Amino acid sequence: MKEKILKAKRAITKEQMFLDVCFFIFGFVISFAKIAGVISCFCLAFAMAFKKRNSIFSFLGSLLGITIFLNVNSIMYFFILAIGAVLKIVFKSNSSLKNAILCAIAFLIPNTISIFLFPVAFVTLITIYFQTILCASITALCTQTSKNFYFFNKDRFHSYLGFFIALIAVLIAFCNLQFFSYNFGRFFCDFVVIQILVSFGINYSAAAGIFATIAFSLFTKDFSKFGVILTISGFLASVFKAVGKFFQIFMFVFIYIFCSMFFGGICVESLVEIFVAAFFSLIIPKNFLANFFNFKVAKNYEQKTNLNDEISLKLHFASNMLLELQNNIQECAKVMDSLTYKGMENVYDKISEKICCDCGLKTFCWVTSHSELMGAFSDASSFLRKNGSISSQSLPIFLRKKCCKLSNLTQYLNFLYKEQLCIEQNSRRINEVRSIAAEQFSGIADFLKEISGEIKNIKQIDENSARLLREAFNKENIEFYGVFCFLDEYDKTAIDFYIEKILYKEDVIKINSVINKVLEKNMISSSLTSAGDYYKISFFEDPIFNFDFAVKQKAAGEDRYCGDSYDYFIDSKGFAHIILSDGMGSGKRAALDSLMTCSTFRKFMESGFGFTSALKLLNLSFALKSKEESLATVDICTIDLYTGYTKFCKAGASISYVFTKGEILTFYSKSLPIGIIQGVGFDTKEINLSKGDIIVMVSDGAISLTKDYIYSRLKILYKQSSSLIAKELLNFAKENEDKAHEDDITVVVVKIN
Repeated sequence: MKEKILKAKRAITKEQMFLDVCFFIFGFVISFAKIAGVISCFCLAFAMAFKKRNSIFSFLGSLLGITIFLNVNSIMYFFILAIGAVLKIVFKSNSSLKNAILCAIAFLIPNTISIFLFPVAFVTLITIYFQTILCASITALCTQTSKNFYFFNKDRFHSYLGFFIALIAVLIAFCNLQFFSYNFGRFFCDFVVIQILVSFGINYSAAAGIFATIAFSLFTKDFSKFGVILTISGFLASVFKAVGKFFQIFMFVFIYIFCSMFFGGICVESLVEIFVAAFFSLIIPKNFLANFFNFKVAKNYEQKTNLNDEISLKLHFASNMLLELQNNIQECAKVMDSLTYKGMENVYDKISEKICCDCGLKTFCWVTSHSELMGAFSDASSFLRKNGSISSQSLPIFLRKKCCKLSNLTQYLNFLYKEQLCIEQNSRRINEVRSIAAEQFSGIADFLKEISGEIKNIKQIDENSARLLREAFNKENIEFYGVFCFLDEYDKTAIDFYIEKILYKEDVIKINSVINKVLEKNMISSSLTSAGDYYKISFFEDPIFNFDFAVKQKAAGEDRYCGDSYDYFIDSKGFAHIILSDGMGSGKRAALDSLMTCSTFRKFMESGFGFTSALKLLNLSFALKSKEESLATVDICTIDLYTGYTKFCKAGASISYVFTKGEILTFYSKSLPIGIIQGVGFDTKEINLSKGDIIVMVSDGAISLTKDYIYSRLKILYKQSSSLIAKELLNFAKENEDKAHEDDITVVVVKIN
């Protein structure tokens, strides 16, 4: 642990040292920045805007920079920076207003003293106070920027005004640096504009040219034309991006030379600078600048919005957090159980403390003959668990011979055993509660993950269509409280229509007609979903596939209630769901369990739950609904009516059959029914269906329906209706069932059209 802490400290120190060097260099460079060759307020303004430590190193860099070119003005700025550094150290301010005020004070103190000692003209006085206001304003802007921006952040680039000011100041500073008659500022701007041109294109190269123009204009009016030339060259050369990097740079240089001649002749130094910048740009990789900033240029602005991805990631993160919390709770519970729960050992310890504490034979029993004593207690515990209590005569022979407090021992042993039974019972209840809580965490986590995927698959919220629909519904006097329209990842339109009253069939037809008229699409409605006092009906585009559904049932023996239940519906995304459940046993109790399974599962899925989360929460509801054991199978078939993609999910369910392309496919389930244990799961199988394929789902009462029989009948009846097929299969199952063990029989047939 000590090594890790020292390593972390070293890492932090290295990072801080790197920052210190960066701010020192920045202060040094910025000290050369002068507006019109006279006004030099940037070094103080930026140094006052940073945090205390960074500010100090920026001050030191600026002081070094102005010392190199020592003159009368440099001496004045030396005192200004020194006072500013002292004020920053003393007041430690990070407020925009306070920093601006401190900056103005630092600038005014030496200038005011100088004015009293050496009177100046009115114009000079105005210039000094103009610099004060400018310096304080830049400090205020840069302080706000520095709170969120110490390194480049492309996602918030547009909001950092202080960054743009710093960039302009750096360009002005470079313009003050020359090698003979060659200017570093011009060369730097030439090189950067070319790099931005070949990496990012027209928008960014034009923006870089505009920045260069502003910086050159502030440096001196003679340089302003170079900024204009750069902007025009970058803008026109970007047209040739598709031709390639070499030709694009060639055109940039050609346009630059032409514009230079147009704006007053070619400057030899400027020409050399542009050729050198072009040469370096040619040998540097094309995407060097883009890779440096890890910046990806958007190719298609019509793609899915970042908001969907962000919400999806947040939900996915929350899901993982819940799962991690569940695991942590379970691990903590195991550790606590191992520390607190000792079983019958706790009983033996209490006997030792209560009965044997003042006994003269304690040493003999608990030390010399400890193994024999524990064996005797173990035998007594077995007798207690079998009979509920124990007498002195029933105690093991070791205790009867050696214990001189046999009556007290027997009485206290019976009392402690009853107490231990209560502890164990409470422990079981606590474990049940833990299991339920863990199942809740897991179910909610899965739900969040499924909702995350669903949100991510929404390609676009179509607010324009929703607005048109709301206007049309108002004209038709159709009451509603919400209309939402969106496109999924396959560009299919879906509409959710929310109301506060039950709709009749005629109302749904009217609403559907309005939607089709407004959107000029053939939309169809899914089933009505209710939640409290509100209702939702969804509409989706007319799918490619339809299905013919039929079910036939027979209750066990003469029972009035069939223990099997079924349901089917189409959701708002164009998926058909068929649900079949078989309750444990037969009769009314089994019917209630299976009916609860189908109705609850449908409710979950209509509310946005996926298979996994719905199954876990359904299993949890079975654990809570009754003190008695309840079991039910879950058999689900989901069909994408646009693609034919079909998924089977089974929990303890009977075999299913699929007749496709002249063959019969089977799907078995090895998983357990719901209501048994925590962590119940589905067996799944995925296939692609086409028109004419037939699905057969049965309950376990139809065991006589073998694969060979169903195959032989479907080869003959595949052109018949689902109802006729289901009827014939049910009749065969009834005729061939075991009369001694009759069970509920359900046959579901789904034919794809």
